[in-house]
Amino acid sequence: MEEFCKEHSGFEARLEKVEDDTEKQWTVLDKLRNRLPVWATIVISLLTFFLGATVTYAGLAVKVMGSAK
Repeated sequence: MEEFCKEHSGFEARLEKVEDDTEKQWTVLDKLRNRLPVWATIVISLLTFFLGATVTYAGLAVKVMGSAK
């Protein structure tokens, strides 16, 4: 094993930490790349909203029609 002076004794540990941090950054970037685009998320949200509103309106309409009899 090589001997290092006091000034360079932690160099390898710091280098390994930098390599680990770089790998974590690439992992996060890959996760960001693999998500849906913003426009697709907005479209899905709007469709979900309209579906919920339609079901709610239909449920209320049925309730009102039932109470009218």
